[in-house]
Amino acid sequence: MARADTEPAAGADATDSPREGVGGARFRPISNPATGERIEFTDIPGDGGEDLVRFDWQSLPGGAVPEHIHPHQEERFIITSGEAHFTLDGAECIAGPGETVVVAAGVAHSQGNHGTVAIEGIVELRPGLKTRQLQEAFAGLAADGMATARGAPKNPLQLGATMWYFRRESRVTAPPVWAQNVILPPLSALAKLFRMPPYYGRWNSQA
Repeated sequence: MARADTEPAAGADATDSPREGVGGARFRPISNPATGERIEFTDIPGDGGEDLVRFDWQSLPGGAVPEHIHPHQEERFIITSGEAHFTLDGAECIAGPGETVVVAAGVAHSQGNHGTVAIEGIVELRPGLKTRQLQEAFAGLAADGMATARGAPKNPLQLGATMWYFRRESRVTAPPVWAQNVILPPLSALAKLFRMPPYYGRWNSQA
């Protein structure tokens, strides 16, 4: 297994109160029971700041994020505590405190917590796109009991609506993208017909 490149790690503020981000926006923590993640946004695009999404990140023991790609974004994991296990384009990588894992746009990757303590760190995605809404949507689906054990929407129409809406931000690797391009658009169109949105306002973590 490879070790991550070592870079200075910024400290995370583990508070449950809303955090203030760009332009004075404040955000509540959100949790995704399907992936075992806890997220609190600290920066989002806008107000002349850098075009990125940044959040404090926690991965609970046994948590796992299935393999996916970000077609148009670089993702950076800055680990502050615990030991994170990644696969990057099929290769295994471990990152501990003070280490950073950089995932280039289009690279298939997954993450898991194989240990007994939580992993903590900071995650950045550049450019920001709709990453905040994507994270809120999947956390909301899981919290509402609308997601499978792996975090995908249970309802086929919701699957089409949400997965197609966020296709620029994230794509799973199975089924392959070409198959998703065939399957998801008709489901998304049906979801619109039945007035099923890809994202519900109740999932918004902005306080």
